[in-house]
Amino acid sequence: MKNIKTVIKMRLPGSLYQCMLADLKRSHKFAYERVGFVYGKTTVLSDGTYLINYTEYHPVADEHYIEDESVGARIGSAAIRGAMQIILDENFSGFHIHLHNHIGQPRPSGDDKEGLPGVVESFANVNPNQPHGILILSKDSFYALVKVNGEKHFVIPEIIAAVQYPMVLQFPGAHTLRQSNVLQRQSFLGERSTSIFAHLKVVIVGLGGGGSHLVQQLAHLGVKHFILFDFDRVEDSNLNRLVGAYFEDIAQARLKTEIARRMILNINPEADVKIVNSRWQENAEALQVGDVVFGCVDTYEGRSQLEAECRRYLLPFIDIGMDVHKSVECNQISGQVILSMPGQACMRCMGFITEEKLATEAAKYGNVGGRPQVIWPNGLLASSAIGIFTDLVTGWSGQKNRLVYIAYDGNTGLLNNHIRLNFMEDMCTHYSLLDLGQPVFKKL
Repeated sequence: MKNIKTVIKMRLPGSLYQCMLADLKRSHKFAYERVGFVYGKTTVLSDGTYLINYTEYHPVADEHYIEDESVGARIGSAAIRGAMQIILDENFSGFHIHLHNHIGQPRPSGDDKEGLPGVVESFANVNPNQPHGILILSKDSFYALVKVNGEKHFVIPEIIAAVQYPMVLQFPGAHTLRQSNVLQRQSFLGERSTSIFAHLKVVIVGLGGGGSHLVQQLAHLGVKHFILFDFDRVEDSNLNRLVGAYFEDIAQARLKTEIARRMILNINPEADVKIVNSRWQENAEALQVGDVVFGCVDTYEGRSQLEAECRRYLLPFIDIGMDVHKSVECNQISGQVILSMPGQACMRCMGFITEEKLATEAAKYGNVGGRPQVIWPNGLLASSAIGIFTDLVTGWSGQKNRLVYIAYDGNTGLLNNHIRLNFMEDMCTHYSLLDLGQPVFKKL
């Protein structure tokens, strides 16, 4: 029987991450550092992947520190018992957290290795079915060790991500990759950019006009791990906009996923491409293991469902789309690029998705397809989305907490920030950061 490798992906909402950093930087009257406990909801996938999405942070109260000059901080049993009670009552994964106040990836100190495994063991004793561990922050990075039921040793996570703009990403078990000759002209994106692109898992839902441009550009950018969703096959009406498709593909009735994979591997033969020839709802786990999701779907309802799924799993979601509208004088091309970040404004907050639009679309069910498409708006919108993605994961531009709703006027060729950005709140009022993981249905 083949052994299933335990993979752990850890995600923190940006607001929670900033709260933890601010609290752990506070001074204490005698302790050299502060500590706390962070709690999360864990989803276990069928392939052995653990998705740990953090929801709460509790600092250790001042009176629970014990004066001891031999260690950075020592806390009393009352603080640990309190954490154990929360883990038991809420069925949480629990992590001891502290800060190493420097730049770069932190590592556990000798005191950490000696004292903290016992704390984690206490958590595992009260709730053995959940993963528990140690989370160490630095000024700009992370490190973690996780105890999983059935594993003899601590597991190092595949990725730890603070979901904000820009994201804070760390791949604790991976080696930093050097800039290759292929990517040397984009070195201005940062010394870690090559590693970030090589380790991130990028999901693309829909590989028609816009999706085919995304696939091509991400492969050139250096992304190596793709998860591609589309159930459709190439037809002659696709050739006016489907990058990578040829006339022969029509005769062979090739799947759009196969064409996308062929294009990626022609650019980078070492890429890892997982294709899913179905709707994402039929294989949601394949989407959940991604790190960033692109959506190229045709309907408001499709966008709404995809955004809701991404919110439940703390996944940044970048939507692109275009349409052609008839007016009295001429046809009007319009489009959008929207970044939906968990905790920040969603597509409802931005007024892009409304109940009225969903109702109108539902009334036309069965007759909402066949929208006009041409290659240049798809390419322009996809390029803009790739620019947003690149800044989101590398932070090369220096922008912080950016809201993204870009409106496209295809008749003038202009891209502008949508005017609604001037009149809306940053925080989302439609999705709670507490409602993470698989939805729970209650009997009424």
